[in-house]
Amino acid sequence: MEHGSSADMLLRCYYDKLCSLTPLDCPSFKTELNLLLDELISENYSNNVTRDNIRSEDVCRLLLKASQLVPFSQEHLVLKLCQLVSQLFNQLQVSMDTQTLHCLVSYYIQALQTCSLWTHADILLALSSLLCGNGSSCQQHLSDLLGQKGILVICSAPNQADIELRSAAIHCMANLCLGTPGQPYLEEPYREICFRTFLQTLQSPKPPGAEDLVFCTLLQNSLKGMQCLLNGVKWKPGHGDDLGFLLAVLKKLMFYGLPGMVVEMPKILYPAPLPQYDVPFPKVSEETMPTKPGGNKKKKPRGNVQKAHIEGKWVLKEDSGEDQQELELRQGGGRNPKQMIGNWSQKPSHYQLSWRSSESEYSDTEGGINAKLRLYQMRVRQGSLHCFLSLVKCVDKRVLFGYWSAFIPDTPAIGGPPSLTFLTVVLKDPSPKVRAGSLQVLSSLLEGSRLFLSAAEDTSTPRQAFTSFSATLASSLRELHRSLLLALMAESSSQTLTQVIKCVAHLVCNTPYHRLRPGLLSPIWKQIQQYVHHRDVNVRVSSLTLLGALVSAQAPLPEIQQLLQQPAKTSGDVGFPHEAHMCQNWRQQRSLEEGHWLYGEEGICWLLRLCVCVVTQPREDHSDSGTIPFHLSPNLLEPSPVRLEALQVLAHLVKGYFFLTQEWLLELCQVSACCLREQDSSVQLHGTKLLEELGTSIIQQYRTEEKIQESTKHVPLCKDVMFMMDSASVILTALEDHSPNVRAKAAWSLGNLTDAIIVNRENVVIDFQKELTSGLLFKLVKSSIQAAKDKDRVKSNAVRALGNLLHLLQPQQLKQPGFEELLEQAMCVLVDTVQSDATMKVRWNACYALGNAFKNPALPLGTASWSAEAYSALSCVVVSCKNFKVRIKSAAALSIPSSRAKYGSSCQFAQIWIAITKALENSKDGVDFVEYRYHTSLCAQLCQTLLHLLNLCQPQDLGTIQSSVTGRFGSTLMGFLVNYLVDHESETEKEDKEERGKNSIQDRMNKMICVLGTLRKLSKEEDGCSAGADNIIDFLEGVVRSYKQTILQVSLSGHHSFQDQTNQTTEVSDAVQAKV
Repeated sequence: MEHGSSADMLLRCYYDKLCSLTPLDCPSFKTELNLLLDELISENYSNNVTRDNIRSEDVCRLLLKASQLVPFSQEHLVLKLCQLVSQLFNQLQVSMDTQTLHCLVSYYIQALQTCSLWTHADILLALSSLLCGNGSSCQQHLSDLLGQKGILVICSAPNQADIELRSAAIHCMANLCLGTPGQPYLEEPYREICFRTFLQTLQSPKPPGAEDLVFCTLLQNSLKGMQCLLNGVKWKPGHGDDLGFLLAVLKKLMFYGLPGMVVEMPKILYPAPLPQYDVPFPKVSEETMPTKPGGNKKKKPRGNVQKAHIEGKWVLKEDSGEDQQELELRQGGGRNPKQMIGNWSQKPSHYQLSWRSSESEYSDTEGGINAKLRLYQMRVRQGSLHCFLSLVKCVDKRVLFGYWSAFIPDTPAIGGPPSLTFLTVVLKDPSPKVRAGSLQVLSSLLEGSRLFLSAAEDTSTPRQAFTSFSATLASSLRELHRSLLLALMAESSSQTLTQVIKCVAHLVCNTPYHRLRPGLLSPIWKQIQQYVHHRDVNVRVSSLTLLGALVSAQAPLPEIQQLLQQPAKTSGDVGFPHEAHMCQNWRQQRSLEEGHWLYGEEGICWLLRLCVCVVTQPREDHSDSGTIPFHLSPNLLEPSPVRLEALQVLAHLVKGYFFLTQEWLLELCQVSACCLREQDSSVQLHGTKLLEELGTSIIQQYRTEEKIQESTKHVPLCKDVMFMMDSASVILTALEDHSPNVRAKAAWSLGNLTDAIIVNRENVVIDFQKELTSGLLFKLVKSSIQAAKDKDRVKSNAVRALGNLLHLLQPQQLKQPGFEELLEQAMCVLVDTVQSDATMKVRWNACYALGNAFKNPALPLGTASWSAEAYSALSCVVVSCKNFKVRIKSAAALSIPSSRAKYGSSCQFAQIWIAITKALENSKDGVDFVEYRYHTSLCAQLCQTLLHLLNLCQPQDLGTIQSSVTGRFGSTLMGFLVNYLVDHESETEKEDKEERGKNSIQDRMNKMICVLGTLRKLSKEEDGCSAGADNIIDFLEGVVRSYKQTILQVSLSGHHSFQDQTNQTTEVSDAVQAKV
């Protein structure tokens, strides 16, 4: 209490002394004020007792009085006041009232306008202390600070010669941008000014003669300011390519001052699905290349070895033998990385793992200046990664995925310099803080990337002639797994190791392993097992988190299933502790009455055993206390976070691999019961979740077995006519329910019911059409029309059902009263839905419904008034919709009419043809990377629709077609048709084997034969259509020739996947030429 009162009285005493001074222009006043300021500065305010007992209002009152006494003419006193302000605010964390803030800010603004230039840097530093977190309260000063002629704008300009002054102004601006929770952020005009200033500063090179430490401080302040801006609001791109410029400069600063490297980066990065720079590697002289074992000794190069890279330049320095030996020891603690990886990975080159050190190595023995410079350079790299992390959080992930290839490698560096990516920082940066920062950014980028990464695939045989986006993305995922495994083995810092494991967990959660070749998870699985015994609690928690991700990722995975069934007695494997070792050093091997099974059985899942031990057994340091019941001695158990993660792993294991754990249901229930008896509510909750997963899995397995048994005894209900009619009546009632959820379920049921009716009409002997009365059909169509005007979740299935019902209409029903008007209403609803701003699922179903309706030959398609509206809507969507699945379904709908008359007039036919060709021409413009996986399917469907239209065309249609194939788009169109014939397997075809069978290579070539036959007939017609038909025939012949050349080139290159296809299609293509 005495300390508190003395600290409080201290400032009051100084305040009284300041109040006793009378401002006079005499030496005695200046001397007394100078001494008083010196005394204030010399006080120790960092003492905890002093800091906790000094009130903010006393500090504000003291500084306000001092600012009233210090004249601007006495610049040395102004600087001492600046020092006092910085000292008090930095050490005491004072919160100012608004009046004091305005007075002090006004004082320093006037000081900057009055005092000499040499004082401005110190004044700005004091001003930055005042503005830190108080930007929202300084609105009235923003014009003086950030206006067109604002002080901070002038002092931070790139042409400012004084780097220290410029750095202080940037620091002041950064603190002004620092937001506080609950307070408004900086206004937009001033945010733009700050953004431009920070970006220009980061892009500017170091001025000649500037000190390295000062320039590093300038970069740190700019990065801090940019991070504060990005933390404020969602990213809103300003003029042009702001995001590309910012990403480029942040990438460059990620490697700033990295030992042995000079980085040259483009000023801007552009989004691209594939690597964006294709600059060949320069040749390296033989004397700099490593020699083979047993060969001549490698000559020492005369200077540094320089190798240009796609996005940067590396300057590599030779290491002596001792340095190389030390490097290997630092990399893996004496472990051989090749032995640790096994045969799964390629042999890492000397680029792929770098030396490890901590900041403690920057000691005085290395030279004070150099150590300090390395520390400042490390902070620049760390600041750029922190800034990048804020950018990832504020920018839409779909936008950032366009820059994926600039930050994530897709191939390992073999015999050449590695690409400059986040993984380069993870593997080569000497600072554990920087490595951890890079891992945090990578984790944030991977989080929520499942939809984007779902396009990756490498299960099929690779094609030499073409590397698809899915294959490139799959290669990138493999490189991520490989590099993070190297980081996992080489990391020595516990904090950074935790980030490595968390990053791997994010990768596992978002990788589509069912679309990739197996083998990615086994090395990670074996390596992570040693870390569940790590001395650091956070490492143990993250290791269990990763194990939970492994057993929950697309469960059940065959690779994980095989790993779970492997016995734990594989001590020779990588990171796989021997069972006895695990029992002796981590858990005491005990034979409790309810726990003896943990170690006694050979076939039990080792992960289940481990998690149960973590939850129920005492810690290693308390293993001798095993006679005490664990639920009565919680302090003897593992820390709560470790136990909770182990319980989550058990829950994931039961949910995804119940068939492996069902033999130990009783023991797992005992574990859950033990958790429920504990006092910790979190343990109780997770024990309950484990019990819930056990019950859910038991019920699901029972239902599956029951369904299998019932399916062998009974006829499916979908073939029961009376059941389906009764279901229709119930659905009609439910569609009028007041609850949106009920209406949504009813619309979904109606869609399924109409699907079943169509299937049964085609496959079942009973004539469902006769049983489906006109009255019931009328009610179903009418209710579907009303439901199609409901909310999107109702509408999506209502339009699907409406298309099925229009498909079922018979000619005699259309003649009955009311059906013609009902048909027109239904078509108008579908057309409006296709053109609406509804969700893409709704519009996709509407296009599908129109195509389904077009299949009904009884509908007056081509002559009815709604025909032109339907074709116009589909033609508009196939060109302009941003969703490729909607485009595909609209193109498919346009290819369904089976006769030329169904397409209406020649003008209508021409509009459809032009729309399809324009859709092909624009298929790559503005492609969202989420939609890129459907690009091949879209082009294939558009080409199929074009051939269908060609096969039905009449003489009056040839003019439009001829202008397309002979115009500027002709060569591009030929390329699309050749790719269509080459039969690149599309995404939708992989998902629908039946559809793929109907559209095989032979079917496509047969379609081409039919088209040429139709055009040959038209060329013989009179009325002046011969020339047009001949031009189109010549174009298609060129398509066939180009196709044969493509197949032949790929076959000669030795690609086996095309050799069979070449033999298969040679006869077909020869038949085409013969018929021509």
